[in-house]
Amino acid sequence: MTKLLHTVRFLLVLLPAMSSMYLESYDSYELFTFYILLFLWLAELRRIVLPERFHSILIVLEIGFGAWLSSAYQGVLFILFYSTMLTYWQIESKRLLNLFALLQLVLLQLSLTGRAPLIYVTADLLFIGFALLLLQIRITAKNKVETEQLYDVLRRKHYELDAAKDRLMDYAKKVEDIAQVEVRNRISRDLHDDLGHLLIRLKMMMEASIQILPHQPDKGMEMIHTVRDQLTESMDLLRATVRQLKPNEETIQTYTLDKLIKDWAKDKGVRVQYESSGLPYALYPSLEFILYRNAQEAITNAIRHGAATEVQIDLHFEPKLITMHVINNGAVLSADSDKGLGISGMEERTQLVGGQLLVSYESPFTVTTRLPTTYRNV
Repeated sequence: MTKLLHTVRFLLVLLPAMSSMYLESYDSYELFTFYILLFLWLAELRRIVLPERFHSILIVLEIGFGAWLSSAYQGVLFILFYSTMLTYWQIESKRLLNLFALLQLVLLQLSLTGRAPLIYVTADLLFIGFALLLLQIRITAKNKVETEQLYDVLRRKHYELDAAKDRLMDYAKKVEDIAQVEVRNRISRDLHDDLGHLLIRLKMMMEASIQILPHQPDKGMEMIHTVRDQLTESMDLLRATVRQLKPNEETIQTYTLDKLIKDWAKDKGVRVQYESSGLPYALYPSLEFILYRNAQEAITNAIRHGAATEVQIDLHFEPKLITMHVINNGAVLSADSDKGLGISGMEERTQLVGGQLLVSYESPFTVTTRLPTTYRNV
């Protein structure tokens, strides 16, 4: 029980006692005072001294003693029932809670026997109102506990999601690093096994030609021609190896902003302008894909929901950051609108690499994608 409820509980004992002393005439005010103090002692005994397993017995004793005081000394001592009610409304067992409430209601009626009907009605209405108020407080407290538990679960899931995101980013970095290492190892192996051996053989043939040429010109020239032919073969092998490093041109152009602009201008009849600032540099395919998809989604939303006819894409390069603004001349969406217009997907893609998505709900409507280019070792 909180300090406030504890204070209210004792006020619900002392105030009715003092009021009854004023309203009624007693043969012995000393004895009446003793009984009131005994009631308070019984309440404190349960709160401070006795173990919890005896509380149910003491609650029954307190209810019975309060009913006897209300019947014997009348006045407004029926309010003692409400003081006792404050002590058991937090009991977890609904069975005990209902049992105590029913016992109080029955004893309340018995203690008011012979009293005026107005007292009956007032006491019963106060009892019902007090019970409903405490029930609502009980429900509110329970909902608060459940809300706090749900918040704890949500916070834990949020931490788990952040950890999973970090693991995913680390995994993506490792996959790309491993892929690069594998490509380098394969190229190194190819150069060593093929081109390296061939160059060593050519070196030996050239040295032999130098030795033979002064004495056997015909044979020396023949060896030089052989070296020339094998050098041509070596150049072809080197070109083939370098060609393997370069991805297919069609694959490179799949997710570029230039291709996106051409496709929209050709198929949709929308005017899309593109500007770039800063010192451009090569981006990882994953970053290019995010920029492509976010620009595509922003243009789609601009046309579908804003009836835009012109779209401006600005791309700004910084040493460790790349920023893309997609601006349209369509209607400005409300800031209170939900994120079902593809904004959520854009945010998820952006946050996956540690970026940030900003939406400006002022004219002109602008969607900004900010991506760090150092979320892994470049």
